Amino acid sequence: MPTPRLLTSSPVVSAMVLLAVCSLLAPGCNKGTSKDGSASSIQETAGLTFTPPQAGRGTTVDARITSGSSVFSFDGTDTLDLGAGVTVNSFTVLDGWTANANISIDPAADLGARDATLGTSKGSLVIGGALTITDDSFTLTPGRGLIGESLSVEMFGTNTKWTGGSTWAWFGDGIEVTNVTVLSKTDAIADITIDRDAVPGLRDVSMDAGTAVTTLYSGFQVDRVSESATFDPPEAYQGDSVDFTITGVGTHFDSTSALEFWKNGDQKGDILIDTITATDAEHMSGTLTVSNAAETGLRDVHANTSSEGVVMQDALDILATPPDLSNVGISLAFNVVRGIDNATGAISEQVTGEAIFYIPLSPPCGASPPPSSGPMPYDQNGTFEFPDPVTQPDCPSNQTVGAGEHVWFESPCNVVTLDRQVDASSGTIYYTAALTMADYCPNQNYDLHTEGEEGGIGEYILPGVQPTVPADYTMLTPALWGNYTQSEASDFEYTWTPAQTYPNAIFATGIVGTLVSDGKSGQVAALPWDDGDHTYLASELSTLQPGNVSFYMESYIKGTYFGFPFSTIQTNISNSYIYLGASMVLQ
Repeated sequence: MPTPRLLTSSPVVSAMVLLAVCSLLAPGCNKGTSKDGSASSIQETAGLTFTPPQAGRGTTVDARITSGSSVFSFDGTDTLDLGAGVTVNSFTVLDGWTANANISIDPAADLGARDATLGTSKGSLVIGGALTITDDSFTLTPGRGLIGESLSVEMFGTNTKWTGGSTWAWFGDGIEVTNVTVLSKTDAIADITIDRDAVPGLRDVSMDAGTAVTTLYSGFQVDRVSESATFDPPEAYQGDSVDFTITGVGTHFDSTSALEFWKNGDQKGDILIDTITATDAEHMSGTLTVSNAAETGLRDVHANTSSEGVVMQDALDILATPPDLSNVGISLAFNVVRGIDNATGAISEQVTGEAIFYIPLSPPCGASPPPSSGPMPYDQNGTFEFPDPVTQPDCPSNQTVGAGEHVWFESPCNVVTLDRQVDASSGTIYYTAALTMADYCPNQNYDLHTEGEEGGIGEYILPGVQPTVPADYTMLTPALWGNYTQSEASDFEYTWTPAQTYPNAIFATGIVGTLVSDGKSGQVAALPWDDGDHTYLASELSTLQPGNVSFYMESYIKGTYFGFPFSTIQTNISNSYIYLGASMVLQ
């Protein structure tokens, strides 16, 4: 018997097949009435898309609707409805597949997802969950940037909760965010760099506050127009001073132009610009000095003006030079730090011994800390304000030099062995060991003895360069733990076993807190006679604000100048102290 053939060319069969399909796909084939009274269908269709997918209360946004088939007409009768609280200001058909709309969301519009209903000549078409109304939103300015440009973009939020340290911005692939400064909960500035190979076009921008992400869809545009520049020379050695030139294309260099050097997303402070001159909008030149401790490897060079910036990626390669062994500094430490546990009264103790051999930074970097006033000899109490800290630049870590596998502190009392260590992140070479109080002999002047190594520091003995305090001491009264509370209306008397500090060392004590006079950090302090008993008067305690404060006492001794015989630096100096800290409450 012959196999039956499907007569697909038959109009009767085609109608029967269509009817069967329609019965299976009932939601897409329901009959209705179009806006002109003719037969139509009401349907949800995956062929329609609506962007952006969300918008904030109180905002006005541009939306785009696209279709997988031709549904729109140019007769001006097509409509868009997004429900109560959303006003469609305009609806423009671009072609049969695409339409644009400008919509405004009422500040009190209901939150959550809503459908978009399109009225077309093909019928009423529904895009399910087309737009989600959110409580928070933001705008930004500027809204565009050039390929190769670095610039600052300010975000202005509505109902946002941005906080410094936990909020970050995202601009998509090809745009690096180098910094985000949060000015308030609703105002932030993002510093961005647009890569030379970034894809032009609109980008979604997100602000991630840690607990919530707010997105501005198609909020930033990368222009096809590009800025570019070249940097010469392509390489420089640590410690070099070199002339440089920058040639730009489409740039706007001027007298405000400045250079920054970046590596792995971090701005580096180890290259100093000595001079810089913009001869015209596309040419700059000057001189720079590379720190002798500059991090090696490729740097991005950012050329910034008051209104724009251009990035030259991998423009300068920093090459290594061997350390200058004719100029070696020495940093030594041999100290004891104790603390009284507020909960139990137990005393913790840490003994530190350390030696580092380093090359001083050239050029120098950073400022010396501001001088502070303090107690003067002897036995005279005073109230002293701590100076404001100095903001330091991003200085490189000094080059360090090895001196063998071990170095020693040597004295008639004992020998302390310090072992070679290397910091994995910075490459710093230092010598230290796990020590206890049994290793710390008071009233000694320890020799520094280096083992020596080829290519580094040889074997040397520098006599008597590391002192220790004359004697150990113990605090006797009061017992400063368990939230010990001192009335500011009463004198505070404390006692200790004498540390035998005079005349070669000093003994200092203080109560550190917040000053009543100006709200700054400060202390009531003295250099008491080391006789084991001293008192802070009530009138002095009242210069500190009531609340939690800290108490300390310290014996301290300073050594003499010294240096390696081969080094030009002969002004190294070391000290030593035994420090005790505790907490108390003023009321």
